[in-house]
Amino acid sequence: MFYELAKPDVSEVEKYIASVLEPEQKEVYGMLLPYIMRGGKRMRPMLAILCCRAAGGDPKLVIKPAGIIEMFHNFSLIHDDIADSSQFRRGEPALHMSHGTPIALNSGDALYTLLLKELVGLDMPRAKHVELQKRYIGTFKQVVEGQGAELAWERAGRFDISEGEYLAMIDGKTSALIGLSCEMGGYLCGARRRLCSRLARFGHKIGAAFQIHDDILNVTGTFEKYQKEIGGDVTEGKRTLMVIHCLKHCDAGERERVTGILGSHSTRKEDISYVISVFQKYGSVKYARELAAKLVAEARAEASKLDDSEARRALLALCDYVISRET
Repeated sequence: MFYELAKPDVSEVEKYIASVLEPEQKEVYGMLLPYIMRGGKRMRPMLAILCCRAAGGDPKLVIKPAGIIEMFHNFSLIHDDIADSSQFRRGEPALHMSHGTPIALNSGDALYTLLLKELVGLDMPRAKHVELQKRYIGTFKQVVEGQGAELAWERAGRFDISEGEYLAMIDGKTSALIGLSCEMGGYLCGARRRLCSRLARFGHKIGAAFQIHDDILNVTGTFEKYQKEIGGDVTEGKRTLMVIHCLKHCDAGERERVTGILGSHSTRKEDISYVISVFQKYGSVKYARELAAKLVAEARAEASKLDDSEARRALLALCDYVISRET
């Protein structure tokens, strides 16, 4: 339901992105449009559109701003895949695997430069434009700081990460951009501050649940549906909620082996299977599912306070999807 309602406007977002990239120099930008158009859930533009509708606005107001957010999201994916040595993205080789790391880095930087050009070129009243730019840049800063915190844990060899630290990290890395998408949907159609704040809170809760469920899929899904390496987070040494939970409850021998595998970035199937078995043994996957469900319930409570509309019902339906999806 939620996708069908937003689909025509999401298509307009994709057309806008294509119009931005197609005229640019092929050697620098040519691989970006096929990469972006591989698919993906378009969660961020979809939420911007639905939140705009839920606030009583015309979704045409958010097409370009939502496209800019989607371009930033893809820029971050390109760089994240390099940092994580990921092999696949959306079922195909990651950009650095298909084109080499130097080209992928430069193309990611080029995409970031281009989206900033689009951001400063938006046509709207000056005061609103300045405020929008502040919100975008502030959110972009949160995203890279969240990613930076995760990388710093790995560099320092830290495994004493608390649940609070993990939630703060994903609030920057994932939730901030989704929260911005929702808030911006209301802001651009002139919604009152209280409503914009509610939409932002909804987005942050959905974003956190989305990330936790994504971590779960990484160790329980199938490549055919998930379209990334199963167990890739183990190889990358990610400090996920399941890692934090299992290290808190397992015995000393198990803790030593789990941290050794995570710290060595092992690609051995038996090592990855062992870590996943420890997650299952101590109920870490179940714990993560329960926390994701709690966050979705909190998001649902925020959406339930919106005026009744088709868009509000779509947002409520999206809550269920976030923790039931297989991709």
